[in-house]
Amino acid sequence: MVGLSPAVRSWLTLSAATCLMATTGCGLFGRDATATWQVASGQTVSAGTTSFVADVRRLGCNSGETGSVRDPRIEESDEAVVITFKVSPEQPGGANCVGNDAVAYTVQLSAPLGDRSLVDGACEGTDAEGTSSCDLDGVRWAVP
Repeated sequence: MVGLSPAVRSWLTLSAATCLMATTGCGLFGRDATATWQVASGQTVSAGTTSFVADVRRLGCNSGETGSVRDPRIEESDEAVVITFKVSPEQPGGANCVGNDAVAYTVQLSAPLGDRSLVDGACEGTDAEGTSSCDLDGVRWAVP
């Protein structure tokens, strides 16, 4: 940055910091956050299931609040139904890690589950991968 004016240096520094924060998922720029899910307690899933309630939880610290659950991405194939949730961006400022609340969300499938597995899509290729939330590779139900 030698030879650049102080204003240009400040702009470049701010731009680099903005790019770094936006790509690391810090949430300062309104990016939706990763969430994991489980089949809600008391729900019975079977081959005939076409809808069920998922308990959705924000993965990151947010002082106990999961926030607003976005409509999930649902990918159905012959082998699995992969459901990926996101939640509203975290609140600005510091947050403690007391564990976030579960938000119930009714999932509608396009066809009965059959012999396909139910899989949490956050357990592959996101910051949830490798966490205890993704035990059993994120499989939430499989044919017994």
